Amino acid sequence: MGSSIQRLDSNAEVPEEAFDVDVIDMDFHVNPLEEDLEPYIEDERALDRLTTEFGMWPIPDKWDAAYAIAEGNEGLFTQGRAEVAEDVYEACQKFAIDTPIVNCALNMLPQQHHPVLKNAVLEAGNSYMLDHFVDEDVPTALSIAKWDVDHALDELDRWGDEDGVVAAYSWFDPREPWGVEAFDPVFEKLESLGLPLLLHGSLAFWPQHSYVGDEMLTWTEVLGFDWPIYGMVNTVNMIMRGVFDRYPDLNVVFQEAGHWWIPFARYRMDEFYEMHPEDVQITPRKFEDGGHYLDRAPSEYLRDNIYVCTQPFALPRRAGEARGMLDLSMASDTFLYSSDWPHQTLDPPTWFFTSRAFRDDEELRDDILHDNAEEILRL
Repeated sequence: MGSSIQRLDSNAEVPEEAFDVDVIDMDFHVNPLEEDLEPYIEDERALDRLTTEFGMWPIPDKWDAAYAIAEGNEGLFTQGRAEVAEDVYEACQKFAIDTPIVNCALNMLPQQHHPVLKNAVLEAGNSYMLDHFVDEDVPTALSIAKWDVDHALDELDRWGDEDGVVAAYSWFDPREPWGVEAFDPVFEKLESLGLPLLLHGSLAFWPQHSYVGDEMLTWTEVLGFDWPIYGMVNTVNMIMRGVFDRYPDLNVVFQEAGHWWIPFARYRMDEFYEMHPEDVQITPRKFEDGGHYLDRAPSEYLRDNIYVCTQPFALPRRAGEARGMLDLSMASDTFLYSSDWPHQTLDPPTWFFTSRAFRDDEELRDDILHDNAEEILRL
């Protein structure tokens, strides 16, 4: 798709030199309308329930970003709305994005209660994306259900070998972390297909309410800190329960989970594991495999198997501080650029051409903008 993106001088919203560097965007949301998805709902019973007055998203959030925006709008479509490939091409031209990795942005699905209805919508979204993006040569991450492993495997069987499908897309949340052994069939399938697992933040799984979540009242808490906390929790859970010893070629990408927690997790995991490693042998995978310890230091899995998207970058303004944070975060190995288009939180790749931390290190810039993504995506 890179050759399809040409500079539009009148519309460009990034420095001119950005157009001279390959940019892969790891989190670019497509938003089909509900009526666009309806023809793809195959089961008549599910279609009947999904097309009532309640629609495909029958349960409202207990928290809404609209409260934090002056105009009372969530800002989900500040940059526009991409329904077909041409919409994506047009948006990418403004931001020098050569290769957007698009997803169907069904990010309200985890909050819904009925798995049958959730599965029907997820299938419809994937079918829509196959027709309108995969077939149009737009690199696409298709969705798999966290709440239904068998359904996830069925979907991977349906489109996992399709050219143009470059990753599987799911969600992380405060409830069941991805380190549990029930997900092993999914990990095995992803390894065999050569697909990374992209995990996007979600406000909650059913039931929506939790003791901590009920007391989060502001946008800063929920999006600023809730998602990074559970991104870190899921990361540590996968490492310490031996996911990557059993599936060493599995790559996991956390979207909108922040990234500056990497140094904290890096050093704290190693410190605690070195002091108290004996309980690893009674975690289910290690017990079943007869292993006593992890094969490597925990931080090595963080470097080799875990990736974090940059949006929002929150880069320190002082170049020295920024460089130190990037080094401690192993950014050359773990960071992937993402824009979060089309939300108000959009993060264009401007930082990489205005910050001295990157102007002085083009290799690091290229690692984050495209090299790391090229290593893990099935492009």
